[in-house]
Amino acid sequence: MNYGLYLSSSGLLTGMHRLDVAANNLSNVNTTGFKPDFSDSLHRPTARVEDGLFNLESSKLLEALGGGALQAPARTNFTPAAPVDTGNPLDVAILGEGFFVVDSGKGAGEERLRLTRDGGFLVDHQGYLVTGEKGWRVLDEQDQPIHLDPNQAVEINGAGEIRQGGATVAQLQVATVGNVQSLHKVGANMFAAKPGASIDRAASQSAVRAGALEASGVDPIMAMMAVRKASGAISDNTRMIRMHDELMGRAINTFARVG
Repeated sequence: MNYGLYLSSSGLLTGMHRLDVAANNLSNVNTTGFKPDFSDSLHRPTARVEDGLFNLESSKLLEALGGGALQAPARTNFTPAAPVDTGNPLDVAILGEGFFVVDSGKGAGEERLRLTRDGGFLVDHQGYLVTGEKGWRVLDEQDQPIHLDPNQAVEINGAGEIRQGGATVAQLQVATVGNVQSLHKVGANMFAAKPGASIDRAASQSAVRAGALEASGVDPIMAMMAVRKASGAISDNTRMIRMHDELMGRAINTFARVG
């Protein structure tokens, strides 16, 4: 097989992954509290170097070309974004690091927990404070669902205290995670611990702002440029694959012809 075909194929695959990540970021440019992902490509060594097979003979030219591109795992940028005022008393934005903690109702113990920066909350028909996307219950500092009186006005102060009728009825939990890269996205703007990892969380020192929501962390200009760059890489590598295919076809038809 033509060695250049392998190199171009690896570039095509990494370009497709980069395009998926960039397009997902761009589609969430207006999603509350969304955290963008970033993908990188790594230089892959040749199989002789990668597998430590230094006893085998190799071509110095091919060794210099390397083993193509290798896709690195995507990483999430958890940098807080600016709050946007909405005037809704149940909308809450975290001013700094941290996550709201909600109960997904799936699994047992900490497996049930989900973390989110989306503070667009509602009060459901049973009087529980829930997320707007899934209707999952928001938890207080004791990991208990927050129950409110739907007939009374709700006030949330900067410390996350929820007050009704002049009295504090609950404390909104804002938790920080020791290693945010141990989290992964599970859909609906939620995060959970990666398989085999537990959520090491503690009370956050960040304040909150009621009547506001955190903006998306996506820079639309940078996201558009990333989409165009990835698309260009896909196009270039597709063209190279086509060229290698044509060269192999000519070689077979020219040098392998009998008679």
